[in-house]
Amino acid sequence: MFVVHDERYYNKFGVFKDRIDAGEKLADLIVRHFDVDRDKTDVVAIPAGGVPVAWAMAKKMKLRLKVLLVSKILFPWTTEAGFGALSMFGDVELNKRAIRHYKISDDVVEEQIKKTREKIERRLKIIPEKYLLKEGNEIAFLVDDGLASGYTMLVAIKSARRFYDKVYVAVPTASSHAINLISKSCDGIFCVNLRDVYPYAVADAYLEWHDVSEEEMLEFLK
Repeated sequence: MFVVHDERYYNKFGVFKDRIDAGEKLADLIVRHFDVDRDKTDVVAIPAGGVPVAWAMAKKMKLRLKVLLVSKILFPWTTEAGFGALSMFGDVELNKRAIRHYKISDDVVEEQIKKTREKIERRLKIIPEKYLLKEGNEIAFLVDDGLASGYTMLVAIKSARRFYDKVYVAVPTASSHAINLISKSCDGIFCVNLRDVYPYAVADAYLEWHDVSEEEMLEFLK
């Protein structure tokens, strides 16, 4: 396992214009350090924010684009932060430390998992079939727009192992905490903007930031 990041952007803020720029910079980082075999490699996006990043990366590297549905299991009082993640294949990871810290009951945990499962099932119906991950190549680059806690990517890695011999994580930005969490599960990590400052927010790496809607995500896939 290895971690490749760009020293020029270490602990920097506002390094990407938007998610498209982030995907292109990510592609540049990868091709500088990795010999990509186009016939054996897929770019696998984590919706929704990871889709425009992966789209730009796949376009620049001329690779096939796939989608792996993974979603945060949200705290009941927010639409942003989560205490774990769930994938379209039923793989789940829970941040037990966060559950204990916020004193979240088992019933609430189950209810939030149920809501996450419903969200994934809804997205499974709207994403074009040809993009859904159902069979793989030899190598996958798993792409999201950034890693804060790392739990979503941890679940994505577990699910991608069903289809790929080698699973690499490729993200524009990540916290050092998230990198440490996923490092033992994947074969390598490419991250343009690594930050070990606290508090960490994915949005701080972008000059233009908005939540990617399902409609916008589908436009990229079309």
